[in-house]
Formats: sequence, structure tokens, C-alpha cells
Amino acid sequence: MAWPFVKLGLAVIPQSWRTLVVPTDEPHAEAVGPDPDRVLVLGPGKSMGFGVNSHELGLGGHLARQLAVLTKRGCSVDIVSDPSMSLADTRVAVSWAHLERFDALVLTLGGTDILRIRSHFVWRRDVTALLDAVQESGGGALPTSVLGIAPADDVLSLPSFLLRIVNMNIAKLNTITEEQCNARAGVTFVPATAPSDDQRVPFESRTYEHWARELAPAIAVKLAHVAVPPATSELVNENQRVFDGSALATKEVSATLTAIMNSARVMFGTSGAAVTFHDQEAHWFTSTSGVGDMRREEAGAFCSSAFTTRGLVVLEDTMNDPRFADHPWVVRGPRIRFYAGYPISAANGHIIGAVCVFDTGPRTFDSSHESLLRELALRTESAIQRH
Repeated sequence: MAWPFVKLGLAVIPQSWRTLVVPTDEPHAEAVGPDPDRVLVLGPGKSMGFGVNSHELGLGGHLARQLAVLTKRGCSVDIVSDPSMSLADTRVAVSWAHLERFDALVLTLGGTDILRIRSHFVWRRDVTALLDAVQESGGGALPTSVLGIAPADDVLSLPSFLLRIVNMNIAKLNTITEEQCNARAGVTFVPATAPSDDQRVPFESRTYEHWARELAPAIAVKLAHVAVPPATSELVNENQRVFDGSALATKEVSATLTAIMNSARVMFGTSGAAVTFHDQEAHWFTSTSGVGDMRREEAGAFCSSAFTTRGLVVLEDTMNDPRFADHPWVVRGPRIRFYAGYPISAANGHIIGAVCVFDTGPRTFDSSHESLLRELALRTESAIQRH
């Protein structure tokens, strides 16, 4: 879309957008892998993929691949974009985007806003309103990243002195946006810098790859919540030799684990129980009781601590632990306030999973409870080692 003029201060200056290639394929990108994370990229210009002919070469495609490398899981990226979107338009889009379906959100700013020399107070107000809308629509726990506005050299055809004015305004808007993002937990600001030392920011695949590399680490950490420490290749190979998960597919083991989880929930009087396994690259539930549908890739935040500890892990009130207070299982979904987990070991002694119980309210946990949970873990180990 092209606007016939832009008002800068008191002057009305003719202007035009440069003609740039845009993707014509479906606004979606995917990196294949287990338990894919769902990410929404929303906003003008950079989200759409100015300068490339496929979303696979744009921000969405590069971000999906970068996240898959870091998380060792799949990644599915949906893209909602229009070149004319303003900050206010983005806020409206957030309200109908069903953010509860996504594991992370990336907002890109710019669009028509770069042509408006607006009051900095108004910009601060509008950024605040946008982030408030995200918090409300995403349940307050959706990991959000904001990619700043890039210099306009590659998208606007203006006399050099006007382009300098636009870019100076962009720099100020970015400063205000970064301040607002830094003031909120769970929101990360990433500058839209050039892929090299050149001040010009070209809209092309290597720039989108650069931005994806800048965005991905912060997003991956929030998706993992509590990361499992990286294992050496020797340990991974050894674990795979002693436990490849095939036993979990048998009817006998599945029935036994289901019985153990039902018993755990009854004995502890909790709203839910689960047995979780991992292979250093993924987490998955084999059996759950009383919890309904729980996202398997979110198991890491609670269960990874049990995977890396030789004994009991207890969270009597998850809201009092900053590692877990903003986890999706705490703020929405099953709304877990209490968690206790005991590790499950393979025949060679390596930890391969955990038996856990959890509840929707905080509660205390004493030594007799530990013995009972350890017994359930031993019963689980026996079930999988027999097959």
C-alpha cells in the first residue's frame, strides 16, 4: 500500500514506498520435530517478509528453524501481518488472535507509525496499551518478544534530509518501546539491527536470519522454563542403549503405569498425578491421572528438576518460586500450586523420568509422603525394566 503524502511537523511532503517483493505463499513456517512449539509472529513489514518471496526465507521461517535447533523440538510459526498495520491495528489484532493457542508471541513494530512524527507520550501510551492487551489475552504468562523498528532506508524513497528525520524518530520510538518492555516480566525487546556493521538494514533473507538468531535464545529459554543441563554425547548414547522408550508402548506397561498414577492421586489426595519420561531431547507423559490434556513440551519446567536430582523435589507453593510462578501450568490450564516429584532411574542408574503428584492449592509435604512417592517410583522402574 502506498500513501500519497506524509505529514512531518508543519510540512506536507510527497513520499512513496519502495517497491519490495513480498511472500505469496501461506503465512506459516514450520520446522519438523517432536512436540512442536507454536509461535505467533504479528505486525507489519518485518513479519510479512518484505524483500523475500517466501515466508521460509522471512522472519517466520528462520525463527522456526532457530528455535528447533535450540529446543530440540519442532516449531510451528503462524504469521499475521499487513504492511499498513499501525500500533493500534496490532493491538486490535491481538484481541482476536486467540493467544491461548500459542506458546510464544513475537511482535514487530513499524508500518504507518514510522511516517507519523507523533507525540512520544502518545507512543508510550500506545505501547503500554498493546502490552496490556497481550497480557490480558495471553493469560499473563505468554512469553513475548518485541522486535524494534528498523531504519527506513530500505523501505522509503525520500530525500536524504527527510529520511534522517524519519530515522531519528524511529530511534526515539525504539528507546521508548525498550523501556516499556524492560519494565515487564516475560517481555523481551530485541533491536532490529543490521546483520553486519553497516548502518543500513536491508530487507533480505540474511537480515531475517540475523533477527531470528537474536530473538530465538530468549524465546527458547522461556519455552524450556527450567532447562535440562546438556548431556555429553556418551551419556546420551548410553541412555538410549538402556532406555529407548519402546517398553512404554506395551499394553502391560501402560496399564501398570496407569494403575500407579491412579493410586498416587488417591493416596496423596491430589487433583493430578503423572509419570514423565525424557531422553535428553524431549519430555513426554506416558500416564496421567486427573489432569485432562496437558501440553507435553511444558513438562520441562516442573519435571526437569527431578530429572537432574537424585531425590525428592517439592514445590509446596509454586507461586513462591520465581522459576515456576509464570509457567502456563501455574497461571492457566491445570493451575498447579503444589508439586512433588521423585526420579525414575534406568538399570544403569541414569535418571530417565519422574513420578509426580500435583494439586491446585498449596500444601505441606512431610517425610512419610517422601517414602510413599519413592515407593511409587520404584514400582514404575520395576514395570519398565521387566520389559
